[in-house]
Order: sequence, then structure tokens, then C-alpha cells
Amino acid sequence: MSELPSLEEMAAKAERLDQARLALKRDLAERVVFGRDAGELVEVGVDTSANVVEVAVNASLVGRVDPAVLANAVLQAAGAAQRNARALVAERRSYYLGTK
Repeated sequence: MSELPSLEEMAAKAERLDQARLALKRDLAERVVFGRDAGELVEVGVDTSANVVEVAVNASLVGRVDPAVLANAVLQAAGAAQRNARALVAERRSYYLGTK
């Protein structure tokens, strides 16, 4: 039968986990993740909470497309950026906390 960890060992483990969470929070705080539509008409940047913080439109192409195409490109780029942000958060969480 294995021994249970001591109170000191459990406290030390909790402290390491708290430090790892703080490091993860700092790591993700200022990051912006980008995504583009398939036609590279629009690029959207999101923070690691998947909130849109930037939108850039390819000025050389925008005058040649229908507004519905532009709207669809924005949605595609935002979706791609949000997927990329979720992937980044999962990767960094795994790095710092050893979890997914």
C-alpha cells in the first residue's frame, strides 16, 4: 500500500500549480492570434479569450469584391483566428500545467 503525501508535500504541489497558472496567465495576457479567410482578403486578430481585437482588409482586393463576399471573408477569418487561439491556449496550458 502506498503512503499518502504529507501535508507539506500537498502544499508544495499546490504552490507549484499556482505558480504555473500565474505563468500561464502572464504568457497569454498580451498575445494576439491571427486568422485569414481562404482568399486572403481579410485577416482577423483575436486575444486568447477569442475576442476580436483587430481586423485588416486587403486594400488592393476589397474594391473588387461584393459586400457579401467581404462579410463572408470576415466571418471565415474570425473563425480561423478563434480556432487558432483555442489551439494556442490548449498548447500553452499543456506546457505549463501538463493538461489539455
